[in-house]
Amino acid sequence: MSPRPAIFISAVSRELKSARQLVANTLTFLGYDPEWQDIFGTEGGDLRAVLRRRIDHCKGVVQLAGKCYGAEPPVDEQFGRVSYTQYEALYASSKGKKVWYLFLDESFPTDPHEEEDEEKQKLQAEYRARLKADVDLYHPLGSREGLEASVLKLRDDLTRLRRGVRRWAALVAVLLILSVALSFWLLQGQYSANEQQKHASQQQQQTNQQLQALKEELGKLRQGVNNFAEVQNKVRQEQPGQKPAEIEQRTYEELGKQLGLSAATLKEQLPRFAEALKKSPNATTYERANAAYVAKDYNEAERLALAAADEAQRSNPAKNAEAIRAFELAGWAAEKRIEYADAFKRLREAEKLTDRARDPLEWAHVQFAIAWVLYDQGQYGDAEHVLREVLKERERAIGPENPDTILTRHRLAIALDYQGKYAMAQAEYGAVLKLEEKVLGAEHPDTLRTRNNLAVVLGLQGKYAEAETEFRALIDLREKALGPEHPDTFLTHQNLAVTLRRLGKPAEAETELREAIRLEEKVLGTEYPTTLMTRGNLTLALVDQGKFAEAEAEDRAVIKIQEKVLGLEHPDTLRTRGDLAEVLAHQHKSVEAEVEDRAVLKLIEKVLGPEHPETLETRNDLAKTLDDQGKYAEAEAEYRAVLNLREKVLGPEHPDTLRTCFNLAVCLRSESEVQEASAFAQRAADGARKVLGPEHPDTKKYEQLLQELLAKEG
Repeated sequence: MSPRPAIFISAVSRELKSARQLVANTLTFLGYDPEWQDIFGTEGGDLRAVLRRRIDHCKGVVQLAGKCYGAEPPVDEQFGRVSYTQYEALYASSKGKKVWYLFLDESFPTDPHEEEDEEKQKLQAEYRARLKADVDLYHPLGSREGLEASVLKLRDDLTRLRRGVRRWAALVAVLLILSVALSFWLLQGQYSANEQQKHASQQQQQTNQQLQALKEELGKLRQGVNNFAEVQNKVRQEQPGQKPAEIEQRTYEELGKQLGLSAATLKEQLPRFAEALKKSPNATTYERANAAYVAKDYNEAERLALAAADEAQRSNPAKNAEAIRAFELAGWAAEKRIEYADAFKRLREAEKLTDRARDPLEWAHVQFAIAWVLYDQGQYGDAEHVLREVLKERERAIGPENPDTILTRHRLAIALDYQGKYAMAQAEYGAVLKLEEKVLGAEHPDTLRTRNNLAVVLGLQGKYAEAETEFRALIDLREKALGPEHPDTFLTHQNLAVTLRRLGKPAEAETELREAIRLEEKVLGTEYPTTLMTRGNLTLALVDQGKFAEAEAEDRAVIKIQEKVLGLEHPDTLRTRGDLAEVLAHQHKSVEAEVEDRAVLKLIEKVLGPEHPETLETRNDLAKTLDDQGKYAEAEAEYRAVLNLREKVLGPEHPDTLRTCFNLAVCLRSESEVQEASAFAQRAADGARKVLGPEHPDTKKYEQLLQELLAKEG
């Protein structure tokens, strides 16, 4: 893409700085880079060389001719005594560049400034008089709106400059043909004065229509800036784990639907418009805060949003609704900076201004945002509590089938899922799925996303055969609806692979995972969390096949990237470190494994809590490492503690609970506690036959241990 053409804006800074910024904003919208040189008269040296260099690479000059003369250089050999501002237009004209003169009359609102002495006033008045005599058409402008409209009317001239000489020559040829045709009609007497007047009226009407269309598009862009943060966060909340580029694209698509503009147009114009709006003297503080957010200047967005909230609260009467929106925007800006404490603080300020009884939907909107930040902080239990209350209000106020209500239930299901409350999450996902199938249709991407989450929860409950069937059906549906390389499609491939591994089919799982990684690296990139998660799952499939050295190398490579991209305490990083400890244990590097397990356990208890399933998995791994080293008493105590917690959190027949039963039985056998070991082995084998099936590798392993123990007892 070629660089945008530059237009120089000439004006006396201390008088017309705000007006110049308005012109700059409009030119930016039209697709040009505005340039200028601030000169206040206190600068040292001669600035004409600087001006010449800047004007030389510009396509033209827009001069705002006000009352002030401004600072002046030494008397110019070519132009005589002129101000710097006058010099800018005169130099550009001498170089054959287009100069547009916009005359600002007495009523135009200028910036506060001291009046100049009589001599300078006279020099500027003479300059304006000469211009009026030399320039064929000029319009005295008395308002900012008139100034903006005048710049918009320059669009056709500016477009011709952009097209270049060849296209300009073609236009001239067309104009010549039209001129000859017009002359012919005039000679024939067929172009009456009335017809000329009618033609001029039609041209004016066309110009007015074009101007109105431009104003409408500006209005839509302004609305897009103000809605951007809210739309983006709604898109992001619909599904965790989306890539930033995917969130951005979906944001522009949703905004485009709202505004009646294409996503491509918005993606090109909105950031540029936001940069201009951020500097606009006519924009409100809240608008400039939103503009900073669109421009990804999150520090400035938060600062301006807090200022806007303060303005709204200090107004008489206080504008609570505006203050709430501003505090929410400040919270989202802080969240973008990964400053969750600040985000939470800003949203709590918004919460203070809501009243559940007075306006339940306003209250629910802020609470939903609070739940999202709680989720970001890993406080899933607190998020669940908040979401349940939001759901009550939204179901009561707008009904169970409203998109916001459905989104709340979906987010609640995710909060339950992440707490390890899998049966409750399954029920909630199932309810959401029925609503989405009714409201959106069975093949809608949102419906398929919920169906995927439901299948994942089935797997987490040990219902692997059901999960496999569901994932295979989902792959067909997503390839049909989204395409084979859509992130949602290969995420389903990954989920299928995990399920295959749990079903005791590691070679099939490895093949599926490697294909998923290939697609993810191509589409998402090598450092994207989903790509890294898939690589982590690959190591588990490698371990299941006894490929321990390859698995260790893969885990270490993934951890290095995760620590860089996600941070040392992120659950994904800790999960991979736990996998590494397990791989080390498989290679009989038990001392290294114990060190890694203890370090991970300390962090994961802090981040997820002592009863989270992943915390319990880490404790189980630590117990196994202790067992491998012959530290049987320590291992037994750890296994018993994990077993009690897993029975409480997951249930007595969950595959993870049964695995701990088996591990404890092995440990007790090592301590010669054969009878008690047999009891735990019996429980593991019976449960596995029921839950996993008699042919599952774990079932066979548990039964083998039971037979060995029974033989010893006999």
